[in-house]
Amino acid sequence: MNPTDLFNILFTRDAPTSQLWVWGNAAHLAYMVVALAVIVLMLRHLRHLPAERQTPALRVLALLVFLVWIVPPALMCLTDTGERWIDHLPLHLCTSAAIIIPIALLRMSPVLLNFGFALALPAAVAAIVFPGEMFRRLSSFGVHYFLHNVAHILPVIACLAPIVMGLWRPRWRYFLPTVGIGLALMAVAYPVNKVTGSNYFFVNWAERGTILEAFASLFGNTWYVAVLAVVATGVIAAMFGLWSAIVAVSARRSRAARVPAA
Repeated sequence: MNPTDLFNILFTRDAPTSQLWVWGNAAHLAYMVVALAVIVLMLRHLRHLPAERQTPALRVLALLVFLVWIVPPALMCLTDTGERWIDHLPLHLCTSAAIIIPIALLRMSPVLLNFGFALALPAAVAAIVFPGEMFRRLSSFGVHYFLHNVAHILPVIACLAPIVMGLWRPRWRYFLPTVGIGLALMAVAYPVNKVTGSNYFFVNWAERGTILEAFASLFGNTWYVAVLAVVATGVIAAMFGLWSAIVAVSARRSRAARVPAA
């Protein structure tokens, strides 16, 4: 393999067809398994941190999540001539979360922490499972695909870190503020998309290769944005409901453990 071919595989959309990313291929499945393992191991580590190391750990996580917005897009735009800088503004859910989550961690803001848990976290998981149409043009073994996964593993860890550390818990009372932040981001993204021809927050069209295609095919382009907002609201409710179920099960087990044997 000559240096040009290797560079194309690692950095550009000129990689050989046999190397291109395909949803559900061995590389994709391997990345999902590794992502799950890394998230679980990191959360176990964070759970057992002594109190004096928790704040420094959150600061490091905040910095890493923020760098997720800067480093991967900059590298992609510098190496892949098909990429536009204008498509990497912090107006996608995950890239806006790269700013919101660090603020949430540094300030321990309940509103932003709940937003991270209920919307940014499931969005990051979805991005690992459904990377989108862009990656069909890139190699499964490329640097950009590797960084994509790192960039979405980190927010998952960052959103769950304060919970496993015992510093904070999601609350249903922040359901409406979380929905409000999501709708506000959509409202900002829509006119920007019209001006730049981008698809921030996926409000202009359903991104190919993602689960959003199913919504567009079922409801059509006319109702797509409204359906997207409803689905996002449903995801937020599901995340808070999941947390409530976890709390209920934990409380039941705790009560059962305190009941003396007959």
